[in-house]
Amino acid sequence: MNKQIYLILFLLFLFSCQNEKKNPPILENTLTKLNIEKHSKIELVQDFELLVNGLKEVHTGIYWYSTEKQFDSIVQHQKRQIKGSLNSLQFFNIITPIVAYTKEGHCYARLPEKVETKIEQIGKYLPFCVKSLNNDIYILNNYKKNKTKGLKIVSINGDSINNIINKLFKHIPSDGNNRSLKYRELDDDLFSSAYAINIEQPDYFDLELMDVSSKKKLNIKIQSVTSEKFYKECIKVWNTYPFNKKEVPLSLKLENHTAVLTLNTFSNRELSKDSINFKNFISSSFEKIITSKLKNLIIDIRKNSGGTEGNEDYLFSYLTNKPYQKYKYVEASVFDYNKYLRYTDSVDLKELETNLIREHKLDRKGRFLRINGVEKPEPLKENPFLGKVYILTSGNTYSGGAEFSTLMKQHTNAIFIGEEVGGGYFGNTSGYQLDLILPNTEIEIHIPILQFVLDVEKGIFGRGVIPDFKITQTIKEHLNGIDAEMEFTKSKID
Repeated sequence: MNKQIYLILFLLFLFSCQNEKKNPPILENTLTKLNIEKHSKIELVQDFELLVNGLKEVHTGIYWYSTEKQFDSIVQHQKRQIKGSLNSLQFFNIITPIVAYTKEGHCYARLPEKVETKIEQIGKYLPFCVKSLNNDIYILNNYKKNKTKGLKIVSINGDSINNIINKLFKHIPSDGNNRSLKYRELDDDLFSSAYAINIEQPDYFDLELMDVSSKKKLNIKIQSVTSEKFYKECIKVWNTYPFNKKEVPLSLKLENHTAVLTLNTFSNRELSKDSINFKNFISSSFEKIITSKLKNLIIDIRKNSGGTEGNEDYLFSYLTNKPYQKYKYVEASVFDYNKYLRYTDSVDLKELETNLIREHKLDRKGRFLRINGVEKPEPLKENPFLGKVYILTSGNTYSGGAEFSTLMKQHTNAIFIGEEVGGGYFGNTSGYQLDLILPNTEIEIHIPILQFVLDVEKGIFGRGVIPDFKITQTIKEHLNGIDAEMEFTKSKID
């Protein structure tokens, strides 16, 4: 009889152990303990529903990469997490996966300035500046007596780096299923900031690190630091070679039989700060390239996240002699502007309404399409460059930079080198936007209105332009300022 009791007790013990593995105890997240203003469940639900309605009504491309059913499913899943009063940061982490699920990098959420300031005052950070290379995260600085510079992060507080990255990616918007842009969004100070906002703010970090050369692992425990100390560590990195190199937004270098054209932006606003006119620079550059009878052209747009509409067309007009159509169509959403007047800047919204009505009209299918003549295509040049073109791209190549990449991939034989382009191959939803401010939490949601659909078919839906040669620096090359992509490109030319 005693043996039977012992057997039953033993079986109950095994069952409890298995059940504990399946349903581990829920630990109180450190973000709940932050001294940030809390809001009632009623207030949070009000903000939540305004957010979802705003996305559905205003975001023209919301169902480009996912169905309405799929979107509603994640909405319901996130809404169930509002179980009571929460602080602004907790609520932010509930809604950002919904914003990211629109699968458009131009659509994003931002905490109110007062909450950002509060987090900077009381937040606890991992004291490392990092670089993402080949889907791994490397540390760029030593910290106190710890020789961590150049080491790869394997795990943090028992959680693998791959699992951490996947958690962070749920909060980071990008076009379609693209991940290269999301990895770029973790570079420099952004990884530690995202970890503190989206995951936890512990007192200590248990780190498992690895030297990729020797495969030797290192385990260290370090205390979290304030925002001020964290950024001081990053500033030390940014002030040292090769990260302190000064760059101009646009440049042209003529080397032997090759021209290197670096275009870090298409934004006229950014260029005006350096008194640069984009079209004048491009026309002057191609005059020099063609006059010099150069056979090869390298176009570096690894840092080009777009800018002023039309500048990508102007550049492309010097690189083809065949007529083309850029967009199949540009569509705007139709929504009740008055409904959102109290949730945004009324002056901006009225101006937005005026512009949209002036530039668009309803077609027979009920779509609100851009009128012909708005943003006219750039005419082709009489004497374009028709030599070999090599294009360097990265996850930061986005928006107008991505559109230029698509045009080159679709209509020329250009060779792409580097990372997958961060922007979607078939277009994006951007241009005009509604800055929706949720009334209770004051979180701001940037919702794009214009869906730009490119007239192309070569690419992979939900991805950016895939490079012909995927080349990425090693951590050793990165720390020593060796431009692996550029060196590889020049070796292909030689």
